[in-house]
Amino acid sequence: MKKRRLILYVIAIFVAAIFFYTNIQKKHTFTLTNDEGIIKSEQIQPLFGTVKVSGDCDTDVVFTDIETGKKYVIEYITSGVSEKIKLEKGKWYTVVGGGNLVISPVNVRVE
Repeated sequence: MKKRRLILYVIAIFVAAIFFYTNIQKKHTFTLTNDEGIIKSEQIQPLFGTVKVSGDCDTDVVFTDIETGKKYVIEYITSGVSEKIKLEKGKWYTVVGGGNLVISPVNVRVE
């Protein structure tokens, strides 16, 4: 009886964690849209240490630390394929790339 109750608690916690993570992903996903072929940039801040990037066209994606100027590059993302990059949590980066880029989980600086 105690074992069954423990298993139910563990399952409930696991399901709650999945819903929590999914909710974070939804709230902190940003789409950098392409306006008539112009490459755009935006400032983002990673929520965790890893950022997932996908796009609708073949492009390089460049993240630049706004304090140090250090560049982090994902070379050649293929349309429909996602890539991950490690960035420092809490720092702000500009992100530049072509096409419509979907970036998550991040905060976006709006000015």
